[in-house]
Amino acid sequence: MLAVHRIFQMIFGIIVSVTLLYFLISYSGDYQCTQKDLQRAKILKAFSDQSRDVYLTGISTNFTHFSRYNFSSCYIKFQDRDVPQMECVGSDTSCHGVQVSGIPIETPALFYPGKEVYMGRDTLDYGWWAFNIVEAMPDTVFVFDPIEGTEENWQVMRDIVEHLPDTSDDWSVVEVGFAFCDGSEILNVCGGQPCSKQEFLSVLDAPPSATSRCTASLKANMRLVTISNSCSNSFTERDVCIIPPNSKGVGNAFLVGSAKAYVWKDPLDLVSLALGGSGKDDFGKTAGERLYSYKNSLLMGKLSLASEMMSKRCVLVAGKIPEETGCGSVYIELSQVLDRIPGKDYQSLSDMYELNDRLNEAKALYQSLVEKGCERSEYGM
Repeated sequence: MLAVHRIFQMIFGIIVSVTLLYFLISYSGDYQCTQKDLQRAKILKAFSDQSRDVYLTGISTNFTHFSRYNFSSCYIKFQDRDVPQMECVGSDTSCHGVQVSGIPIETPALFYPGKEVYMGRDTLDYGWWAFNIVEAMPDTVFVFDPIEGTEENWQVMRDIVEHLPDTSDDWSVVEVGFAFCDGSEILNVCGGQPCSKQEFLSVLDAPPSATSRCTASLKANMRLVTISNSCSNSFTERDVCIIPPNSKGVGNAFLVGSAKAYVWKDPLDLVSLALGGSGKDDFGKTAGERLYSYKNSLLMGKLSLASEMMSKRCVLVAGKIPEETGCGSVYIELSQVLDRIPGKDYQSLSDMYELNDRLNEAKALYQSLVEKGCERSEYGM
């Protein structure tokens, strides 16, 4: 009986030891996961703070803290009336199967993940109002394929390049470069290397030339931008195909693997589609579509508010500015045009025509106010 009792004690001791060891290991693992989640949250918060600083000051900078963990599944999610938030999906880097997310990003930012990203501010200038947005992107080479080689093709390239950052400064840890594709060959026309922004703009000052459909093998950091009068779902190139704008300044763009036509009206639509590209997430959504939808939802909300505020300002100024200036009637006309910019998410060609007509009319009216001297400081502006 004594031997049996001792054996029972030994077995019980082993069970208790194994149980304690299991809980210690589990606690240790949970603790490590919690610490990693806290570190990820701090990094995302630091990125949010840095975005705000770049947005407010216009001073470009590098952000290198993403190299500590894998943030490749993170993107900025538009929250309708709420503040946009950083959302991270997937289970490749999280202890619990879901990455930390929900960090508010209060300032507009076009973000594509990378271990190191360059952050700079870009602007859409409407004359009477400007839309600013931070561009945060890793090493990227934009490879252009202008099929017809027309001036319209080259102007699309100019519009895109002018709204991308210049990373030629010595302090930049990220390079945003530009090249051509012609058939099976990548053409690095700046000394055998991808061009910098200013170098490529100088190349685009030359007469347009055509290229063949790109069949070259592209590296992971390359984004192919095909520009052609004939884009269709059958085109086999990676990433985005852009149809140049019509007489109303509106065109269509297509992402490989998506049957949807993306109506574009400004260069930032094209930057969003080109930067995001056609790579899909676990839910079948392309990064290009995410950036395009985020940028337009954000822009339209701010544009609606800005037009409403500017319209009210015009009415107030028109009532106080001296009649002999001839400014009052122009302010009233501008107010009426701004009132016809409704707060909706434009998607169709007809919607874009309406929006561009209103924006062009408002810009012309505001320019006439500037030329007439109506926006002078002595009038309380």
